Amino acid sequence: MQQAGQLQAAQQMQQDMLNSGLQSMQVMQQQQSEMAQQQQMLAAQQSASQLPRKFLNAPTKASAQFLRMGQPAFSVKSGQVDSGTRVRIKWRTTDNFSTVYYSTDGWTPTTASVLYKGPIRINATTHLQAIGVGPNSERSEVSQAYYIIGSRWTTPIEQPPLITDGKLRAGNTLQLVTVAKTSSDAAKTGDRIPLVLDQDVKVGDSVVVPKGTPVDAVLTVASPSVEYYTPGILTFEVRSLSAHGKSILLRGGETMEGADKWEPEAVIKPGMALTATVAADVTLEP
Repeated sequence: MQQAGQLQAAQQMQQDMLNSGLQSMQVMQQQQSEMAQQQQMLAAQQSASQLPRKFLNAPTKASAQFLRMGQPAFSVKSGQVDSGTRVRIKWRTTDNFSTVYYSTDGWTPTTASVLYKGPIRINATTHLQAIGVGPNSERSEVSQAYYIIGSRWTTPIEQPPLITDGKLRAGNTLQLVTVAKTSSDAAKTGDRIPLVLDQDVKVGDSVVVPKGTPVDAVLTVASPSVEYYTPGILTFEVRSLSAHGKSILLRGGETMEGADKWEPEAVIKPGMALTATVAADVTLEP
């Protein structure tokens, strides 16, 4: 009996030693794993610290990177001008701008805007903006000028109705307008942009889609301004409007960037005009 007790005690001692050894191994493995994680984090921090700070915090852009080498320049300075004034856009060849795009409607130009090919005639109060685009899709900051003819404050143009034969056809252009303020420091990607139809759509003399009909549009890019003057940016896509239970698919959209370091946030204001095209034929009912 005594020998049996001693044998049992020896076996228990061996089991305790084995359990203790396993626990020690588990602790060592956990410590090694934690050390490896710490080393990975340190390496990542060191790698990040080698990047310029502006790239660490830069928002994702829908278009190309900014070139800080220069901007397109206008041959006529902002201010009061005569109707018919011709404005040329110039840029230095050292900036490697392959092409220049411009807009005159208040929206920030993109590569989908008008390609500059020659002097621009100013016949009304105009907000002219231009960007240079390089061979690798790099782009300049936006150059801006305001040209005033007569009174600075002009009466908004009343959009004529679109007359149809009972069908909206793919490619038809619709006039739209913004109805609320949207700012890049408050908006988020996926937010709706308040837009409405800015003209009646008629079949003969009957209005089938009235002016003021809401339009579905959504922000695809919404980035606030960050330090080192990376301007805020808003880009939205026009999708559709509804009439008599029918969905009219649309194609269109615009981009707005912050103006400068004093007004770095992109702001879409009420009353800004834009166009969208009908994406597919739709039969209208009076």
